[in-house]
Amino acid sequence: MLKQDKYLDVLKKADEPITILEWANRLVEAYPAILKQTNRQTNKPMTLQAFVTNLSLQVSKGEFPKIKVLDNKPYRKVMYLSEAKKNEVIKEEVHRDLLSVILDEKVALDTQKATEYDRYRLEELKSITEQLNKYFSLNFVLHHALSLKSEKNEARHHADNLQILTVEHSLLKKDAEKKFSIEEQKAYIKRVIVVHMMIDKSMDMSLTDEVLEMLLDRLDKVY
Repeated sequence: MLKQDKYLDVLKKADEPITILEWANRLVEAYPAILKQTNRQTNKPMTLQAFVTNLSLQVSKGEFPKIKVLDNKPYRKVMYLSEAKKNEVIKEEVHRDLLSVILDEKVALDTQKATEYDRYRLEELKSITEQLNKYFSLNFVLHHALSLKSEKNEARHHADNLQILTVEHSLLKKDAEKKFSIEEQKAYIKRVIVVHMMIDKSMDMSLTDEVLEMLLDRLDKVY
């Protein structure tokens, strides 16, 4: 069996995507002789760190055509792709790209159909979200309570269907869950900022309170 086939054979056995370090550990476990080789760069015995570095470089250079690299944070992950799985992944990626175009068109159409007042509300919600991120170093996004992707409802890109969530929470919140009330929305924003300030001690408390109250007052008027 060729070396690359051995590497891929080990990756095949992973039930889910794994980091390059995890892959390297499994390879060393399956083939202990790996760490008895000589490192070509240093002429010394191969170490796990050097092996991981070499494996990472091979992945970056595309030397494993039968794997998919996932740019997860903080560490990228890899998974084995059979021909059938590869075709399935390609279809999913094409569908996702097409869906993004459809959603962009829907957002543009809904915005065009909106009244001037509702367009102002949309612009103001977007501006408030950007200001929250700017002054508090956060990652809030506008999130549709009723997903525009769903075929079960006639969701619109409209201020009445938008709430402010962090990126992480927007991925967790289930479709068609009731939109936050204004009081829930303000309480949520405050809690996220309080938790963030426990980590980032450099923020000016007095400025923070003043800016936040002004932004929440604006939110009150358009939410």
